[in-house]
Amino acid sequence: MTPVDPCPIADRQVCLATRNLSRAVLRRLCVTAAGIEPRIKTIVATQTDGPGGYALWRLHGDGGRLLLQFDLLKEPDATWTALAGDVSFLARLANLRTHPPGYFYVHPLPDPRDIAIPLPSNPRGLAPRTLGTLQ
Repeated sequence: MTPVDPCPIADRQVCLATRNLSRAVLRRLCVTAAGIEPRIKTIVATQTDGPGGYALWRLHGDGGRLLLQFDLLKEPDATWTALAGDVSFLARLANLRTHPPGYFYVHPLPDPRDIAIPLPSNPRGLAPRTLGTLQ
């Protein structure tokens, strides 16, 4: 199913190209995340003042179960650098002000600084009841 493009007609090609780039970044995120921990189904990131713009915060498994929470005051290990870079890139590609949640595979959370990225290996995505509980 192709989602309805909320972009003005003049911007549709750029919007489509951005969506395709987002899909490619999401595929790479899935491979990286599976290499770190196969049970990761949802990645939660938060905005930072640092150069990347976003930092990994929490990794969730099935049903929103917390697998790992990062200490945002510490630098991430080298293992997480690729994952954090892709999360930050995808978050910056998503324009949540003009596109519906999930259009660029990124969902806002109740705290406006936080985003969630459900991986395609999570067929249910983010359940509406889980959005408020991913804390």
